[in-house]
Amino acid sequence: MLTIEEARELVFNRGWLSQTSYDFRSAILGRVALQAYPSGASIYSVDDPPGGMYGLVAGSVKVAMAPGEDGPFIGHIMTPGSWSGYGPAISGGARIIGLTAGRNCQVLFLPLHALNEILARDPASWRFLAGLALIDTKIALGAMNDLTIRDEFRRFLAVLLRAGGFRRGGGDDDGLVWLDLNQSELAHMSNLSRTTAGVFLRRLKAEGHVRIGYGQIGIRAPEALRALFRRGA
Repeated sequence: MLTIEEARELVFNRGWLSQTSYDFRSAILGRVALQAYPSGASIYSVDDPPGGMYGLVAGSVKVAMAPGEDGPFIGHIMTPGSWSGYGPAISGGARIIGLTAGRNCQVLFLPLHALNEILARDPASWRFLAGLALIDTKIALGAMNDLTIRDEFRRFLAVLLRAGGFRRGGGDDDGLVWLDLNQSELAHMSNLSRTTAGVFLRRLKAEGHVRIGYGQIGIRAPEALRALFRRGA
């Protein structure tokens, strides 16, 4: 378990907040509280009333969406350094996504009134919130691009890599990174049947690319998976 000092240091140097000004980072981190959630716990849900922001510092968080008549379903996985929950500061409205702890996790919580006060005191700091929105837009566009891949196996690989944060690079082929996703969730994210996703997972396991645990999928070698994606075989 991280202390609040360790949690503040992590987001000060990693992710969106590290890309903002020193004064803005200091203002945010001076108003946050450290919270813990057990695996499977809801942090907030789609259509919940307006609330504050959450910065993940340990564990993982599943992001649920409910567009149109469908959902909610898991669309993305947050990793430490990621932030979410700024929508109500922009719209004043209800939540449009939901967050659920993928495993035991810790987050820094910034109340909505505190965020609004920081933005009112320094209107120029809105550009930092816009920067976070741009990060999320890039993630969403990447997900849309992956789902347009016609070949089912390549589409599955693209989504698996994105879920681990390895879609465009990164990762150690000598390590093992566990994703808090079950087979059904990964199948839905990939727009595949559970049966098809199962066939692909078993192939990747047999080839040594992944491990399969209870409610988890472990990526052994991101670069090898990216090479497999490029080959399309």
